[in-house]
Amino acid sequence: MKPGLKPHPKKRTSRHQDEPVRNRLLRRMFRLAWKRKRKLAVTNRYEVGMVISEIMTGILFIAGSILMFYPQMKRIATVLYLLGSITMLLRSGLRGSYWFRLKSLESDEQQEAGPEGDWTR
Repeated sequence: MKPGLKPHPKKRTSRHQDEPVRNRLLRRMFRLAWKRKRKLAVTNRYEVGMVISEIMTGILFIAGSILMFYPQMKRIATVLYLLGSITMLLRSGLRGSYWFRLKSLESDEQQEAGPEGDWTR
């Protein structure tokens, strides 16, 4: 070696560079499939909660409406209307939390995609 010249530093390689392309693609496909399953599980959970909330709201309002026909049951009917309104508020909160949960799952996917972006679509 000539004096004053430094040896060329070794290039840094990614931890998967020596791995065959097929294995990298398979691992990525399995990771994407797991993310899709996770997103589907979250969606199903929230959908069940929203359906139950809508059914409860309907039952409370119908029961309150029927009880309004009887003057002695007016107080119970008013309580049922109030509970129906509260379940409507809870349903809105459930929808909002579902939306935020989906957005957080999507942002996690984008962060893991890296600088090259999401090339799976």
